[in-house]
Amino acid sequence: MANLALIPFYVVADLTVASHQHKMPPEDSWKRPQDKGQEEADNYKRGVTDSMWGPGIPAADGIVSYFGTQDTHMYHLTSAMTNTAFYKSFIYTMLGATESAFNQWRATLNFQPNKTKIFGPSIVGTPKCLAAKAKFTELFDAYPGHASFAAFKNYKKWKDAVAKGIAKCLDSYIDKLLIPGFPWYPAFAAFPGPSAPPMPNTPWPLIACPSLGVIDILNPKNIQKAILDAFDGDLKQEINDKFHETVFEAIANACALGFTIWLATQTVSNVMGQGPVPSYAPPYVPVGPVVKGAVVAAPGGQIV
Repeated sequence: MANLALIPFYVVADLTVASHQHKMPPEDSWKRPQDKGQEEADNYKRGVTDSMWGPGIPAADGIVSYFGTQDTHMYHLTSAMTNTAFYKSFIYTMLGATESAFNQWRATLNFQPNKTKIFGPSIVGTPKCLAAKAKFTELFDAYPGHASFAAFKNYKKWKDAVAKGIAKCLDSYIDKLLIPGFPWYPAFAAFPGPSAPPMPNTPWPLIACPSLGVIDILNPKNIQKAILDAFDGDLKQEINDKFHETVFEAIANACALGFTIWLATQTVSNVMGQGPVPSYAPPYVPVGPVVKGAVVAAPGGQIV
């Protein structure tokens, strides 16, 4: 089975955050003390000591910092590196949880008997013909990597926003997916019996099944908006430089690329179809098409 893989896109998330170059400290009103006068400048330099003063390049773990600095002394640079390491770990954990939860969730996707009809070789599926037996958010919450953030005061609110936002986009995609009369069951065009027994479909690319919700998993702006909509309103007001929007944009960019490749490589197979052959009347009519057939409920998934 082909799984979602987000690790190749971690660097995309890093570059997304770094490109915004949020400042450290974040307040735009911050002014360098040395700009206020000679006495302030001397006191400032003495306060941070000569060994900590001077230009530098913020970096964290060999990757360009997520943050720019308002000044070049080491306290600001150290703060930038510390926060880069923290938020990088958070973003990687969110992507790891998304990958883990998605691959478990995907394995439970199957087509619904009450939303499909088979006529001869063709199958028609109406909205919500594809459904998952597992809940993405529950699988997301079960990811073991969350334990490392137990001391982060608002971690649950940040985590829940990511989980709910991505789940909303995935639900939009599968809820709006259709099967527009694809010839999945060629043997059902002329079946020699009163009823066709369960038979697997002809393997078919998932991307060929249209869905008005596909834009919600392929467009990073849609994913980011869904996460932001699920984010705690009080926390939004507290973050004055809107850094949370950048973090969620980074997650959304990586996820959208991963979902794009996943969708392009998936195959629909092992969808068992069956149905009656009302025109079958031997010996005069020895074969006939399946009419008003349907798929058989499957214990596992059908997207491979």
